[in-house]
Amino acid sequence: MLTHITVRANNNIFIRTPAGIDYGHPAFLNADGTSRIYSIWDQTIPIENMKSGRIPDGFLFGAEYLRSNINEALMSDNPKNIVPSVDTNGHGTFLAGVACGNKIDERNFSGVAPLADICVVKCREAKDGLKRYFRIGGDKVVYGEQDIMLGIKYLWQTAVKAEKPLIICFGIGTNIGGHERGGCLGEYLESRGNYSGVCAVAACGNEANAGHHYRSGLLRSGQDVEVELRTGSDDGFTIELWGDAPNLYAIGIISPSGEYSGKTTAKLGEQHRIRFVLEKTVVDIDYLITAYESGDECVRLRFSSVEPGLWKIRVFNDNRGDGFFDMWLPIKNFITDETYFLESDPDVTICNPANNIAILSNAYYNSYTTSAVADSSRGYTRSGYIKPDICSPGIDIFGPMASVITDRTQKGDVSLARYGYMSGSSAATAITAGAAALLMEWGIIRKNDITMDTVSVKKYLIRGTINTGVEVPNRICGYGGIDLYGVFQTMRGRI
Repeated sequence: MLTHITVRANNNIFIRTPAGIDYGHPAFLNADGTSRIYSIWDQTIPIENMKSGRIPDGFLFGAEYLRSNINEALMSDNPKNIVPSVDTNGHGTFLAGVACGNKIDERNFSGVAPLADICVVKCREAKDGLKRYFRIGGDKVVYGEQDIMLGIKYLWQTAVKAEKPLIICFGIGTNIGGHERGGCLGEYLESRGNYSGVCAVAACGNEANAGHHYRSGLLRSGQDVEVELRTGSDDGFTIELWGDAPNLYAIGIISPSGEYSGKTTAKLGEQHRIRFVLEKTVVDIDYLITAYESGDECVRLRFSSVEPGLWKIRVFNDNRGDGFFDMWLPIKNFITDETYFLESDPDVTICNPANNIAILSNAYYNSYTTSAVADSSRGYTRSGYIKPDICSPGIDIFGPMASVITDRTQKGDVSLARYGYMSGSSAATAITAGAAALLMEWGIIRKNDITMDTVSVKKYLIRGTINTGVEVPNRICGYGGIDLYGVFQTMRGRI
């Protein structure tokens, strides 16, 4: 045993974004009842309702609550009159607890990094205009990329001011984008994660078995192919087609009744609206010939008032060269299970921003059976970069639940009040983020590697991964399962 390696992420700031947190949960309280939360920036609270909060320096909206405000609220008979920020869906509370919640002996629970400070940004939801453009239903929880980036900026500034290492746990994702560099958000996370003392960890997603990705075979110049799409009772959704430059692809739509729209024109900035006689569905086609992120072509198909049935998307290769293309539906939180590609491909299903090469991208497996999980998103990126980096346990993870959802699945045990189980990519990512916090303490705080950043944390964890005998890297688990003790084992001298 390496008994001198005792790390609990003391003097680290652990970051959770973009969901809120149940700040009164015992998992985030010190023994004396005070809060372990360093600060909260709740973007959803307007000026007239911010109570003890204030707009954070350098920003124009939302309410910031410092530890002193939270402690005052905890001592109050009505905490919400002082700090009105709440976690409305439990996602943020659970992930923060798994990553860095207190050791609670009565519940046989401990977060991975139980001494880390916690800083939280609760992002405001995306504006209705953005939801309408991407055909996302009004009841779906969607965050705007610009608000998430502002949240990351706030978290980074907070860590710099506190002079503490920073771990960003990013537990959400999107299928919008070319699945190559992580989009604007991926590049922004990369820019922050390249600083010493910062590590950005992102969830790969739960998309491998959803039928939301189509990969073409080699399409010769002048040829076309029909992509079959089964639709359910969705109000609307968006499909993106991405093809490598300099190839150009044009689109035609065949409705379930057999009506054909005709071939549309692939031109820079070209937009087409297609209506059908027998179906109420409207399809808007936007051609982005040189899309941001890679300069490749993106064709965006926005379906409204979707008629259930079998749709066919005819794709034409209008270039002089041969090529491939990929298509993605939205992530499964945004569409029904009845909407999918009939000839789907489970590979290249990692959600953005986790496709960015410099981010620590995390898949998940079943630790009870030591087996792969069909839903865990698979690599590689569209351009062939190795993703995911590693994987961690993601089935039936035990952790704290927000007070607003105490009736959530408790495995039938009433003694588990305010604790419960969650499965999936984000829960697994919280485990890896906690491990990154422990590594940051060893490297930055204890000065064993004062240049440690996202890439070096990733390399340390890759060196320590569990050897299961499976060839690595691979599309399912990257370089293997996380093993923090194995990281230190690899640094020992060997005879």
